[in-house]
Amino acid sequence: MATVRRASTRARSAIFAPIGDEGRAVRVENRLAEAIRSGVLADGERLPSEPELASMLGVATVTAREALVALRAQGLVTTTRGRGGGSFVTRPEQSGPAELGSRLASMSRVELRDRGTIYGVILAGCAELAAERADASDVEGLRALLLDETEPDVGRWRHADSELYLSVAALTQSARMTREVVRLEADFGALLRLPLSEPEFRAATTARHLALVDAIEAHDADQARQCVRDHVSDALETLADLHAAMP
Repeated sequence: MATVRRASTRARSAIFAPIGDEGRAVRVENRLAEAIRSGVLADGERLPSEPELASMLGVATVTAREALVALRAQGLVTTTRGRGGGSFVTRPEQSGPAELGSRLASMSRVELRDRGTIYGVILAGCAELAAERADASDVEGLRALLLDETEPDVGRWRHADSELYLSVAALTQSARMTREVVRLEADFGALLRLPLSEPEFRAATTARHLALVDAIEAHDADQARQCVRDHVSDALETLADLHAAMP
């Protein structure tokens, strides 16, 4: 099996943090499903065994088993038996421009703005906390995710943008906050990255990502927050223009 690239340790730890008491099997299922769709859990990655998963999440083994059954029914997990077997992530193919365009067209301008506002406020807050709490090794990890504006692969851009903001969320050191960003990424993140198909937007993104990491390194919380606000605002304005141009 090919080498699986994994998201930041803190983001992954948030996914496997203990579950609360209510509706445990459904909550385990939803948490893992969102982690798979957002890319925190990578395609082909082997999940912990049922007993390990249950222990990590603080649930009964039967609860973990029920969640995995539901994930298999959704096509998000494949289980094999025998030596080297286990449950493996089967990440669905990422939505293409046509499918994302259809999703955008189905939304009202008010809904688009509302979702974007929630996304932007939460990510800006994460950036502020990351600037207060990140250390030198954290910053080094963020810089490793940055792409040069000459990178032509739009898919790589979308993956790098998502991974950067998931990593920033993990630096808040709040498992609940990180999981909320994972949920937002699964729900809205791909749509917000439609503008990355434009070279001009990628160039602007390069500058904003660099400024964000510089602000986090300098522990400049206000600047880190502003970098994210500017980025999300620009993406929303571009999406609004695309939306308005649709028949």
